[in-house]
Amino acid sequence: MGQQTSLPLPAEFKEVCDLVRGLGRRGADLEAGASLDEESERALSFNDDDLAVVAASIYRLRFQRANQFDPTLFGEPAWDMLLDLFIQRVKGKRVSTTGLCLGADVPHSTGLRHIERLCEEGILRRSAAKDDKRLILIELTPKGLRLMRDYLTNAVAQLKVQLPQ
Repeated sequence: MGQQTSLPLPAEFKEVCDLVRGLGRRGADLEAGASLDEESERALSFNDDDLAVVAASIYRLRFQRANQFDPTLFGEPAWDMLLDLFIQRVKGKRVSTTGLCLGADVPHSTGLRHIERLCEEGILRRSAAKDDKRLILIELTPKGLRLMRDYLTNAVAQLKVQLPQ
């Protein structure tokens, strides 16, 4: 987490703000006890592209935090890996073990320990690349994908921050 990254670009920030505003309105309706019809319930579910924008913002902010605080104060490589895998899945990109460790900014041995634990929990799976058997790819399992979708949807719905118009 020692590398510096830039804050979201204005277009990305606007997209996240619009998404959060919409979620805030939906959450307020739910808190007010409004009954939801089937169409409204479907509107509460977000597509993976929307959730990837949220995940990418969380990911960037976690790395940006290193500019304000000593990075050794915080450490959540498994979470960084899950965010990265979700984002890359939506982009249609495959992720190698080495790439995942680099993305989480952890030594390879540390990354492998976290990958192993997440595999044991049924959240990630390893597979050999079809075009290069030396390359080990990591991906979210259906369970891992469901957990990430649920978390990101619930996280955004919990935001109660009034954003500027």
